[in-house]
Amino acid sequence: MSIFFYHLNLCLPLFLLVALGWALIKFRFFPQEYTKVLSGFTFRLLMPVMLFHLMSDLSNMPPIDPRVILAFFGSCTIVYWLGRRTGRLFGENNTGQTIFGMAAIFGNNVQLGVPIVQVSLGDQAIPTISILIIFTVLLLWTTAIASVEFGKTEGKKDFKKIFESMLKVFKNPVVMGILAGSLWGLTGWQLPDWIDKTLGLVSTATTPVALMVVGMGLAAHSFSAALPKGLSMTALKVVIQPLLVYTLARLIGLGELETQAVTVMAALPVAINIYMMAIEFKSSEGAASNAIFVSTLITAITVPVTLTLLGVAGNF
Repeated sequence: MSIFFYHLNLCLPLFLLVALGWALIKFRFFPQEYTKVLSGFTFRLLMPVMLFHLMSDLSNMPPIDPRVILAFFGSCTIVYWLGRRTGRLFGENNTGQTIFGMAAIFGNNVQLGVPIVQVSLGDQAIPTISILIIFTVLLLWTTAIASVEFGKTEGKKDFKKIFESMLKVFKNPVVMGILAGSLWGLTGWQLPDWIDKTLGLVSTATTPVALMVVGMGLAAHSFSAALPKGLSMTALKVVIQPLLVYTLARLIGLGELETQAVTVMAALPVAINIYMMAIEFKSSEGAASNAIFVSTLITAITVPVTLTLLGVAGNF
């Protein structure tokens, strides 16, 4: 039990920052409008800068094992199918089933995933999760749009929309930060000291702000809205997906660090992006809202449990 409490204490401050962000909006210390502004600031500046800074030292980090993509997205394929089947059981149409499937595999990889991986596995795991973040942005949004378009029974299918979603990945600030940092890191050059320190200061601010932004976003979501659907999405995301990822990682012989990194990423709560997706597709907004809130609440316990079961060593 000692290692579980170690990981619980390790992750608890992160989730308390999420709770603080939620309270700031819920109890009206700040208006809801601040959430969008601060979220944009975090997504467009803080997080890209931090990831650039981390990846700029890529030449001194362990090489990326490309099989992590197979382990992670292999599980996504299976869980996405399970999510769609679950949505069908609830009587959802094709679009609603797509939201179910996406909620089951699209985790809060950036704002919550990066801080959790940093404190639990260290910077050595950042290259592994960075490649997963890039492919998540590329594949999952494209898959969602393609599923909706190909599932249309009426009207013209918009193939241009599918293609445009793939191109948008290269305009994503987080992806740009990862790619730019990786390119610099591969040169083996060191950043000038004054630049390195400046980026370090920005990076230091990123984690607490990003976590509070997650909480501020949660304040807009309901615990009771479509609870059975939300719980189903949550179970698929924080229980089934990490189990499948871990199994696939072991079957293909991934290293210990890579296995731990992909499993932790799979164990993250449903991304707030799912609610944006539900609004855009005009389907299952209540279920998506509930799944985001409930899964984030539950992962305050399930993430430390996952780290414990993975045998991630604690510094006692």
